[in-house]
Amino acid sequence: MNHLPTIPIDMLRSGQWASVADVSGDPQWVSRMAELGLRNGSQIQMIRKGSPCLLKVGTCQLCLRADDSSQILVCPLEGENE
Repeated sequence: MNHLPTIPIDMLRSGQWASVADVSGDPQWVSRMAELGLRNGSQIQMIRKGSPCLLKVGTCQLCLRADDSSQILVCPLEGENE
């Protein structure tokens, strides 16, 4: 079985793509993130690192504070950098 390494989303480099592995925290917050497209299996791109960070989620951009982004684990995708 192939296990890809998971890292907190704030460890991605600018321009790097990843697949969301886990979104944890308050159930209402997790549900809100899912409504915005940030759910297990979705692909995201780190647009700008920092606090707040800026992510590309589908056709939208999402801005997250550091305390929020630390609750999201992702699997970096190889060869998906622009």
